Amino acid sequence: MRTRFLLATAAGALALAACSESPVVPPAQKQMHVNSTVFALGQGPTRQIAPIEYFRPDVVPVGYSGSGFVSRDAKDGIPGANQPNILYWDGALITRQKQAAIYFSPTPIYTNGPAAGTSGAGAADHSLIGHFLNNIGGSPRWNVNTTYYQNHGGNIEYVQNSMGYAGFWAISAGGHPVAGDVVTPNDMANLVEAGFEAGTLAYDPSTVYMVFTASGVNLGGGFSRTNLQYCAWHSAYLRDNGQIVQFAAMPYDADFTPAHRSNNPDGFHYYCYPQETGPNGDFGADGTVSAMMHEIEETATDPVSYWGKKFFYGWYDSKGAESSDKCAYRYGSTRANNGLGDWNVIVGGKPFLVQMQWSNVKTQGCRVAPE
Repeated sequence: MRTRFLLATAAGALALAACSESPVVPPAQKQMHVNSTVFALGQGPTRQIAPIEYFRPDVVPVGYSGSGFVSRDAKDGIPGANQPNILYWDGALITRQKQAAIYFSPTPIYTNGPAAGTSGAGAADHSLIGHFLNNIGGSPRWNVNTTYYQNHGGNIEYVQNSMGYAGFWAISAGGHPVAGDVVTPNDMANLVEAGFEAGTLAYDPSTVYMVFTASGVNLGGGFSRTNLQYCAWHSAYLRDNGQIVQFAAMPYDADFTPAHRSNNPDGFHYYCYPQETGPNGDFGADGTVSAMMHEIEETATDPVSYWGKKFFYGWYDSKGAESSDKCAYRYGSTRANNGLGDWNVIVGGKPFLVQMQWSNVKTQGCRVAPE
């Protein structure tokens, strides 16, 4: 959901300059390579960061027993309140999106994940996250996003059913966050920028640079046991040369489940992942996938496409809810995978629990796949 604030440069004045070329069809992606760059928290200048779009946690139901699957789907056949239709605000979308994964940890975050000090093409990421990113493009699930379009002077372009996993960067040893550390949005922006400067990452206006951290790390400053504010988020920062960089926070969502919830100051208990097991037996990665899908879909349908005023000019409703916000914690029909956990979609031959996406057709609503 929309939260309006801006992290400015220390010098103060914010340039309300037009963005770089609209993030539509990117140039050829350079392959990422191993680099010895070491990054420490607190390094680098203060960046201009656009308003942050948060994926908020859900409230643990009163009387929850501590086991089983929890969702916001209609219970007993009784639907919830009707939501307003989603609206187009005349800006650019990312019609052919790519992803880059930045693993910020001294050890692999997920099973079979990249080791610190390595980088490479997406096909070389053998974690469950890598499998999902390498296979979501062209799938029925991603096809829901093809109902969204941008309009440039009467030229209608729809989001394509494609997704490129450009590559990964597992940061070299030294300066990694550990449980209890806070990684600020400014740290994240400087981390991405360090990758550009070192040549480990290649700038591309249609790529989302996703930062992943391990269990216990407070990624973004609002992901803690005593004050859980979000489960993931997306935003953008402005480079010194005027280019806009789309980036996203991917904290370790399996830290917060209905049975292991937060204890917030407001007295409520929140969770990010709705069950205590994962359908692939990889709890950490299984717990990240749905929030990751939430953010990459919203970046495709509502990126930061202009630096100034409201920053986001893609698709969201009259209340500010983006395409995935409207279906948060709704999964539709699910089934169990031999006791490993509920799932609702197959991607690349593997089962995943992924929230539905708002389908932008005449009969709008949450869908797992197009009607």
